[in-house]
Amino acid sequence: MLSHIDRVELYNFKSYAGNVTIGPLKDFTCIVGPNGAGKSNLMDALCFVLSPSATTTLRGKDATDLIHRGAQRKECAVTAVFCHTTPISPAAAAAATATTTAAGQGRDTEISFTRAVDQRGRITHKINGEPVDDRKYLAAMSKFNVGTRVNNFLVFQHEVEAIAQKKARELTDLLEQVSGSAELREEYNRCKKAHELANQELTTASAEKRDAVVALNQMRLHKKEAEKYEEVLRRIGEERRDEALVQLFYVESNLERQKQELHTFTEKLTALEKSIASDEDIRKMKREYAEKHKTYLEELKKIRKEADTLREKHNTLERIKVSLNHLKRQHEVKRHGLDNLMKTENVQSREVQRIEEQLQQQKAILMAFDERCKKEDEEHTTLGGSLTAEQLSEYRQLRKEAECETVVLRQQMERIKRQQHSLVEGQKQCTIAIENVRSQKQELQQGVQRSNERVAELKNRMNDLQDTVQELTSNISQKRADLSQKEKRNREREVELARIQEQLHELRFIKENDKHGSRMAGALQALRALYGVRGRLVDLCTIPNDKYRHAVTVALGKNLEAVVVDTTETAISCVRYLKEQRLPPMTFLPLDSVKGKEVNDRLRTFGGTCKPVVDVIRYDTAIETAVQYALGQTLVCNGMAEAKHVAYGSEDGERFKVVTVDGSVLMRNGAVQGGLASIQSRARKWDEKKYEDLRAARDRLLNDAAGGSEAEMARTQCELRDMEARLEFTHGRIKVIAAELQATEQKVSNMNREMKNQENEERTIEKRHSTYESELRRCLHELQEKHGSIMQVEERIFSEFQRRVNIPNILELESHEAQILRERAEKRQQMQLLVHKLEISLEAEHKRIGMQSIEDLRGACVRLEEEIQQCERDLAAYSEIVKTAEKKQSQSRDSVSEAKVQLDLLEADIRQQSRTSEQELGKLAQARRGVTALQAACDTLRLQRMNILRRCQMEEIVLPLKPVEARGVKRSRAAESGALTQSEPFVLPEDAPAAAPTKQSQPSQSHRSVATREAQVVVDFSDLPEPLKEAASDRTHIAAYKQRTETLLENLQRAAESLAPNLKAASRFAGSEDRLGSSSAHLEEAREKVNKAYSEFSKVKELRTQRFMETFEKIAENVDRVYRELTLSTRAHAVHGSAYLSLENVEEPYLAGTRYHATPPLKRYMPMELLSGGERSMAALALLFAVHAVSPTPFFVLDEVDAALDAGNVEKLANYMRKNCNTTQFIVISLKDQLYHVADLLVGVLKNKQKETSSILTMDLRGYPF
Repeated sequence: MLSHIDRVELYNFKSYAGNVTIGPLKDFTCIVGPNGAGKSNLMDALCFVLSPSATTTLRGKDATDLIHRGAQRKECAVTAVFCHTTPISPAAAAAATATTTAAGQGRDTEISFTRAVDQRGRITHKINGEPVDDRKYLAAMSKFNVGTRVNNFLVFQHEVEAIAQKKARELTDLLEQVSGSAELREEYNRCKKAHELANQELTTASAEKRDAVVALNQMRLHKKEAEKYEEVLRRIGEERRDEALVQLFYVESNLERQKQELHTFTEKLTALEKSIASDEDIRKMKREYAEKHKTYLEELKKIRKEADTLREKHNTLERIKVSLNHLKRQHEVKRHGLDNLMKTENVQSREVQRIEEQLQQQKAILMAFDERCKKEDEEHTTLGGSLTAEQLSEYRQLRKEAECETVVLRQQMERIKRQQHSLVEGQKQCTIAIENVRSQKQELQQGVQRSNERVAELKNRMNDLQDTVQELTSNISQKRADLSQKEKRNREREVELARIQEQLHELRFIKENDKHGSRMAGALQALRALYGVRGRLVDLCTIPNDKYRHAVTVALGKNLEAVVVDTTETAISCVRYLKEQRLPPMTFLPLDSVKGKEVNDRLRTFGGTCKPVVDVIRYDTAIETAVQYALGQTLVCNGMAEAKHVAYGSEDGERFKVVTVDGSVLMRNGAVQGGLASIQSRARKWDEKKYEDLRAARDRLLNDAAGGSEAEMARTQCELRDMEARLEFTHGRIKVIAAELQATEQKVSNMNREMKNQENEERTIEKRHSTYESELRRCLHELQEKHGSIMQVEERIFSEFQRRVNIPNILELESHEAQILRERAEKRQQMQLLVHKLEISLEAEHKRIGMQSIEDLRGACVRLEEEIQQCERDLAAYSEIVKTAEKKQSQSRDSVSEAKVQLDLLEADIRQQSRTSEQELGKLAQARRGVTALQAACDTLRLQRMNILRRCQMEEIVLPLKPVEARGVKRSRAAESGALTQSEPFVLPEDAPAAAPTKQSQPSQSHRSVATREAQVVVDFSDLPEPLKEAASDRTHIAAYKQRTETLLENLQRAAESLAPNLKAASRFAGSEDRLGSSSAHLEEAREKVNKAYSEFSKVKELRTQRFMETFEKIAENVDRVYRELTLSTRAHAVHGSAYLSLENVEEPYLAGTRYHATPPLKRYMPMELLSGGERSMAALALLFAVHAVSPTPFFVLDEVDAALDAGNVEKLANYMRKNCNTTQFIVISLKDQLYHVADLLVGVLKNKQKETSSILTMDLRGYPF
């Protein structure tokens, strides 16, 4: 072997304390020892230093668990010393010095590898004592083929059995790690996935190209058909455009004529309006009345909102007051606790000051004592100063002689002194304990006194709180009585309000939640202020018999909510007002112009239940004309059969309009209409007047509730809640104080009991102190006897020397010096002990003061004071806000009352100013009707024009529209230029067609942008041919033109429908060409990508397969040989087993499993699972040795791999290791003598149970026979 482990050095590693060296190790080394001695710890040490990456096999949660428990320095280290032999030539060996090895053997070089763990768990690496990082450490280990890919040189307990039980896939993973093919696994998967994706992309690209070719051929055919279709559509569009222009030209011609007539009537109307100048003033007054009435309603609504807001502010103010009272009570409690704690702190501070003064005095005494001792040493002469050097040497010789003769006496004396010292220490401890007990007893007495004072204080506070509870209970009862009276009044108001609400609900109205209905009601209320507006028919008529409600509702139809006015002028004024206010439209029935048919008396003679609808309702005779107009000759019957007979059963063929009581209506033309749900909804309109009265009563009750009673009751409730909260808080404080009182009394009882215990303990310690004193007297007597014996011996030895040096009492002088030193030491110790006791007492007093609690209470008090100040500021600010809101509400009520007075005065002025001449008003009304009719005619023509434009927009007909010039040039009329060239300017609606280019303006984006939706445009008729203009001159010509155009359009439409082309064929044809080009390029790119991916994948696949197969073939070749050697029989005839490896996938073996088969000697083939434990272990060892042979390391470490083997297999394993130990160093942990008796070196591990450490014994067996 060129390299091997020479020795292993351990330092505080697990059970090995201190420095332990194992070695030098031989080629075949066995480690033995009992269980628990530390063999596995030695295995962990080898794993720790040789395999830095195998941290999971070490037993321990972290690196600090590797340090010996009893080590003074919390660190450990393991060093493995490698011995590497460098071969040299014979010539070099001859020239080498005498220290080198023999020729052909080489020169030995040692390399040490060290891994250490410090107390923080950090791991450091060293090579030959030099620190290195882990990368350099692994690189240096790899030179010995250690730790490169797999740790095949370390075999732990039970690992052999695990290898034998590995499945086929797990064996493949092991071979991949050994061969290094596992390093290419990620690259292989990446390249394989890229190759598969490239193939998918190629398939997709091929399909896309085929689809593109087919689509291009189809689009070529569709394009030709679409061009023909577009030509037909162009002709259809031109014909439709000419038709629309002819219609527009006809409408525009009629509009010009109507506008000329309107101009004439407008001039007449203007003259009449100037003659009646006061009418405009009346209208202004009415508009002013309507605006002020609207403002008045808004102010009423605003007052209600302000009342709600004020009530909420009152509630918030009461909550702030409650919070302020609560904070003040908390501050009072905290301040009282702080005062009590400050009193306790003052007492303890005085005690601390007294102890500090005593401590300073004792320290001063100790320093003075040291100075005095130093001064005495300088003044007095010692024994060494009285003798010469020779005399001192002789004295020391005599002293040694005396000590030799008195050694036994001195040992006895030392033993007695130790006893005396221990007794003195015990006596001191008793003294200290007595002082501590007395101090604790004094503290308990003080605590009892303070607790008694606290009990008296708590009882006083309890009495005060109980008085507060009685006062709060009385106030709460009074408040509850007041609140009960207010709630009773509110309940009565709520009962009345509920009754009204129930009646409103019975009427089944949803009007209040209907925004449209609210606006209509407001508008009608404003219109009633105008002179001549009577009201709606549904409000002016009543139905005595509710049976006819549905029938009358259907008979009135759209006139059910029609508004009855006196004159047409009033109706026009109302319509103008609705338009100005942007209100929904209404139907108006002027009594001076509406004409109704009077009911024929013959209709009342039909018999049965048939009667005119006019007869079932009641109304004022002043509005009879409007009622006759709305109902006419309509009849009512109870049943449908009778209604049909009346409506269509007349002998002379006359028909009538008949309604039934259930709401069905039979028209004269034979149509029958009905629908109970919609009729019931409209029939509820008859109850609106009753509904309005009930709602007014409800509003009055709500106003009373909002007038302050609810706010006052809410304020009372807040005060009551505040009192209840204070009462609850007081009860809580009583419970807390009662609990604290009970706890304090219990504490006093416990302290009294503890004082009795302290007194008993003091008596016990005093008895122990007396015992120590008697024992000390005995020891002192024995010491005097022993000292006398020693003095006699020393007198005999030193007598001659004393005479010669003329010092008669040399021994007394020596003893005196020693006695002085002892007395000084004892006195210094006593003073230091007293200083230490005072320091301990001072520290205890400091801890007991509790400054932190005082600071916490003081901080809490400061915070509560700040919160109280903030709460008081909030209370003051919110009080001002409430006062301001109350003042504002009072001002709002005054302004509403003033507005009501102004409205009444303005209404009186309007009625006074409205009296004028009926003849003048009639002329003005007639002129206005004429103007209105002409305006309606013009509007109708404009509506026809707009309908034509919208039809063109829906049919996508482009018209020649152009914007009006900015300067507003007057358009040419037929009377001025001889022909109409353009239409009247109008605003283009949102859904009308945009402007089209004309000859005068070239088509451009700027021209189209001018014709926006907001700008005015005109229709350009300049391009319209003269024959078409002549066709639009009168109704007959335009009808013939329409007939011809419709025939032509039908023919063209049939031709277009017969084609049915793809209208997007042209654009799609170009897209198909682009798609074909891009798909071809994409296909080429996909092919190149597939080739590149396949090339990369093939390289990785070949390299991975090559690595795996090379290793597999070597292992397969060695596993059978090794297994044969391991199972070779020791008998005369050679009998052995066989083993082999097989692959499940020969093409790519790393993707499948690897099967390992072993057949023991003289047995038939069977699966590995059916072999015995020993047979599986031998097969697993053969595989391990074969793997090691492929990637050999200089050594092999095995931990009890023979545990499952019988004696025969152990002997075979030992023979194999013995045979191969020349090429590989074996380090084996074993407990079987069949194995370790053939080793070169035996390392014994033993356990010191007292010190909890492991020790090492080595024995070289090479000199002994096997």
